Amino acid sequence: MKELLPKIAFINNAKIYKLLANEKRLEILNNIKFEEKRVEELVRILGVSKANVSQHLALLRHAGLVTTRRKGLNVYYKIVDAEIVKPCVILYNLWISGGMSQPRLRSKVKTLIAK
Repeated sequence: MKELLPKIAFINNAKIYKLLANEKRLEILNNIKFEEKRVEELVRILGVSKANVSQHLALLRHAGLVTTRRKGLNVYYKIVDAEIVKPCVILYNLWISGGMSQPRLRSKVKTLIAK
């Protein structure tokens, strides 16, 4: 039996997809998927400024996708649910398997990205 989603699912998904439509936020989520990290660690891994990482983390925290834990002067960030990165993994697997490399599909994806 086919599973049909209610309209609210598309509304809520679109909000999350908009938030996740940033490569640095996706990279942050991927890096804190299995273990919490401090901002300084993420700065080193991502190669961007502390202000930039902090801004992305604030957006992710506000959306409820990451939590924080304070220990002394350090704040540790952890993903709330690693399932949130599954779409990224699915798309990556489609790209490397050639599923997204069909000329017609690739053309449509490029058009969507350009908008």
